[in-house]
Amino acid sequence: MRRLIKPLVRGTLALMFAGSAAITSVSNAAAYEVHIVQPGETLSEIAKRYGTTVTTLRQLNSLQDANFVWYGQRLVVDGGGSVFVEPGRAEGYQLYKVQSGDSLTKLASRYGLSVTQIAQINGISPLRWLYNGQQLRLPVSPGLVQASQPAAAVSQVGSEEFQRYTVRPGDTLTRLAKQHGVSLSDLMSINGLSLATWLYAGQVLLVPGELQEAELEPAQLAAPPAPALQPEPQAPALQPAPPVSALQPGLTHAAVHTVQNGEMLKDIAAQYGINHAAIAKLNNLANNSILEAGQALRIPSENSLELLEGMEHRLDQSRYPTSSERWIEVDLSEQMVVAYEGVTPVRAFVVSTGVGNTPTVQGTFRIWAKIAMQDMRGGSRAAGTYYHLKDVQNVQYFHRGYGFHGTYWHDNYGTPMSHGCVNLTNEDADWLFSWTSPTVPGDDWLFSNNANPGTLVMVHE
Repeated sequence: MRRLIKPLVRGTLALMFAGSAAITSVSNAAAYEVHIVQPGETLSEIAKRYGTTVTTLRQLNSLQDANFVWYGQRLVVDGGGSVFVEPGRAEGYQLYKVQSGDSLTKLASRYGLSVTQIAQINGISPLRWLYNGQQLRLPVSPGLVQASQPAAAVSQVGSEEFQRYTVRPGDTLTRLAKQHGVSLSDLMSINGLSLATWLYAGQVLLVPGELQEAELEPAQLAAPPAPALQPEPQAPALQPAPPVSALQPGLTHAAVHTVQNGEMLKDIAAQYGINHAAIAKLNNLANNSILEAGQALRIPSENSLELLEGMEHRLDQSRYPTSSERWIEVDLSEQMVVAYEGVTPVRAFVVSTGVGNTPTVQGTFRIWAKIAMQDMRGGSRAAGTYYHLKDVQNVQYFHRGYGFHGTYWHDNYGTPMSHGCVNLTNEDADWLFSWTSPTVPGDDWLFSNNANPGTLVMVHE
């Protein structure tokens, strides 16, 4: 959906995308900033603001049309230096923008620090992967911190002692937390993980536990071995998937409901905690159908997979975009969304997609951005199409401004209703938001990257 998006960016992402007004000096190396396009901005205005040219912006961002940018689009801007110095910092720290190929190990070597020191300075796990464009606080000159602060052993983080643990097949966060006598929330916090993160064999985690100095060589006491702290991220297609059975809670069989006098579809749906449009679709009814007392209605189970029985033209398995990872099918003809684990459907939803002159884009994409809540506005006041929607929940963008999100301004699911996005009930949008990647910490924006890739989305008629 092409619409005006006013993100509530805060925390570290607010720092990441801070404008040039917050930057007072730059070094003499090549640097880039990320600019988020604002309402009504043109490429020439953005170029003028940053002291660059339209041609340079087009080259940096592979833009084919110099006359078209959309609100919320992220543009890389040549800012004139790669290291930004924070104003008023007497301690000699600067903001460094991570480049492709950077790792905590490489930066530690370059600046004369240990990986643990960089992690502590920036409040991140020493096992965390970096992503292109991330900003880190680093000393202005190599060796500055080392001269004033001795490097701490990796086994000591804060006031606790930790050891490295290499994940084995069958390990889970819950099992490891119990095994090492730590709460699940603490284990996730130590390693920068969430419940939506799954583990893979060979992954290295920090777990509570005291290491005897006799077990370590002198070099290991001074700094951690580089290879163990920076495992290579797996390719998106190789991310291991959780067991399918864990993704199908609740009812396993559909129920049959006998209509009572005066009952409406919405009343019945509320009893079973399900979208009334799903009941209508399963029983070949319209959303506003008048029911008769004694009428028997099939009630979908929690995963609503019974809805797949009535789809006239199911997508042929030969067209599936993957057979090994999670993905989402958006069937425009059926007004249905189906969540898959490889070739196995695990949940189905009745939705509303784009209508009229604002159809939903078709193709295969990956979710590139997520936020738990934001305001949306767009359209034209002159044309009478302007809208401003507050507190839209569980927003997930898969192509430019097209995305999935919860909907409170209509409940006519099963019928195209949107400006191009995929409308779900707030409950369905919440489930899908938690199920997909990238995983989201708190209420901040999160963008996909190689280490935390977005879930595949296939949109077709």
